[in-house]
Amino acid sequence: HANLGSLRIVGYNAKELPSWVREMTGYRRSPLGNLLRLDIDSCHELDHLPTSVKHLVSLKELLIFYCENATSFPNHLECLTSLRQLELIRCDKMENITADIAPLVRLRKLSIISCRSMTCL
Repeated sequence: HANLGSLRIVGYNAKELPSWVREMTGYRRSPLGNLLRLDIDSCHELDHLPTSVKHLVSLKELLIFYCENATSFPNHLECLTSLRQLELIRCDKMENITADIAPLVRLRKLSIISCRSMTCL
């Protein structure tokens, strides 16, 4: 829905996000284009985030909690130029953020907590 400001996905136990999320974020004029906050919480089997997240250009907060099997972070994070807050908490297998975060000039808060495999940004 075009007016949706916040989306929280909790406890979805699959290797990928639900197909409807991938489909709704998969193109430039996404129905989630006005989304300001995306929370992904306790999706224990999730192993990656879709690259289509890059189309959420209005996103200000991206919070990923307790996704212990997530190993990769989407490239093209630099497309999220409105992003102010990025939090990764208990993503135990995530080794690095391969995307370039330097263009995220509005980023004010970056939290990486208990991501045991994280070796570099």
